[in-house]
Amino acid sequence: MPLRLHQHIRSFSAHAQTERFLAVNLTIGLGHFLVLFNGGAYLPMIPRIAASLGRNSVYGDWTQDLYFLALGLALPMARWVSGRFGDRDGLLACFAVIAATSLVNASSSSYPPFLLARIVAGFAGGLSIPLSLNLLLRHYHADHRDHGLLLWGFAAVTPFALGPAVGGWIDDAWGWRWLFLLNIPIALVSFLGVLLWEEKSEIQTSVAMDWVGYLLLCTAFLTMEMLLNLGSIDDWWRAPQIRFLFFLTLILGLAAGLWLRSRTQPAVDLDLFALHNFPIAALGIWLTAVLFQGTLALFIVQYQISFAFSAREIGFHLLPMALFAPLSAALSHWYLARHDPRWLTLGAMLILAVAAFWLSSYNLPASPTSLSWPPMLVGLGLGASFAAWARLGICGLSGPRELRAAGLLNLLRSSGQAMGIPAIAALWERRLDLHRHFLVEARGGNLSRWREALHRLTSQLSPAGARQHMAGLLRTHAAMIAFNEIYYVAGWLFVGLAGLSLLARRKLPEAEDTAEQTAIAELVEP
Repeated sequence: MPLRLHQHIRSFSAHAQTERFLAVNLTIGLGHFLVLFNGGAYLPMIPRIAASLGRNSVYGDWTQDLYFLALGLALPMARWVSGRFGDRDGLLACFAVIAATSLVNASSSSYPPFLLARIVAGFAGGLSIPLSLNLLLRHYHADHRDHGLLLWGFAAVTPFALGPAVGGWIDDAWGWRWLFLLNIPIALVSFLGVLLWEEKSEIQTSVAMDWVGYLLLCTAFLTMEMLLNLGSIDDWWRAPQIRFLFFLTLILGLAAGLWLRSRTQPAVDLDLFALHNFPIAALGIWLTAVLFQGTLALFIVQYQISFAFSAREIGFHLLPMALFAPLSAALSHWYLARHDPRWLTLGAMLILAVAAFWLSSYNLPASPTSLSWPPMLVGLGLGASFAAWARLGICGLSGPRELRAAGLLNLLRSSGQAMGIPAIAALWERRLDLHRHFLVEARGGNLSRWREALHRLTSQLSPAGARQHMAGLLRTHAAMIAFNEIYYVAGWLFVGLAGLSLLARRKLPEAEDTAEQTAIAELVEP
């Protein structure tokens, strides 16, 4: 290692050994990359995994949205795990669980154990994020911890953005089980690295945990998620189980809110919503996550199912997102350290709106080349949006309350990602059925053209084959119209979120706190 580089690294490290500093950063960073990468790489595999497990793709979505929900719900528990077991032992347990659940996922041929392992992996991954950060910062000098935070925040967006491209390639080239097979050695390397290079963390046996509030919060989020998951299957309000889940979610949500407001050390600090900027940022982050994750999942899954694209092709078209998201994250860090975060939030939302409007303009057959341009804009918006919203939410806060605010925003972001997948998918399916009906409606002008096309096909195929072929064409055409509608609505909602950001107050932190607040804001990443 060159002497100058060695000295530069030593200036950050809290250890005498530069090699230990680098090994710890690499080990912890690898585990962090694994957790976030699995959120993105899994998306293009959903149709094939669902088929392999003998389920409809709707049930395949459950294995992704419940993973995100479990990841988010693990975050409020991290402080208790850190104090009770120590950051090191808690992180070792997380990596061991990720390896074990990956083995279950790789070998499962049945849906229930696969889904359960996926949920447990998400919970372990969510716990690992703050525990990894706590350990990482121990290896930086106190006056250089902001550099560790900045590197952590910058690296957070890269694996998720890169995941769909790599995951699509793995799915087509090797098969989806290889995603989980590759997880096992990576998780074990991270486990061994932490075991060998980390000293045992201090344990605080007196650490408090609001278990009642936490369990009420978890069950409220879980019932709401299952309400969305089961809604399209059970025909929404017509089904008694959906009505039951709706009222149960309402009761649990109210109970959780009342309990958390009454505690001096709640699992989640709801008093933050009394501030001016925080509720604006919370709503902005949650809706951005719903729209972004829901439309991304719709693009990846339905372009395979409805438009016959392969997982590798979809991943290739999303590669610009992986390239531009880290660039946007770096530029956002520079901007947030110097300027009003409202304008960055406004710009990010408008960029995502333009990308959504662009995707709503396609007609069949969509040009594969043209599909690669909107993801470039999505990457630019993704790299800036969540950090900018979070910076708005934590402006004016300091100390433990600042970290609690970041944790709550992270929970809202994860739950938004989880709920966006079934919500957008259900809306798309409803619009698909509607357009499939009206395309052949007798009073419209389309029915005669479909009949003429069917007559021409009958001369080439058998009557049954011609009808089957026409039914496929009809569904594909209706799917594209519904797809365009969803992205058109999403574009206007992003415009609305851009306007929402302007309601926040401009309140920049003091100069000495700017870097740390910017870094903490960057922790709220997908």
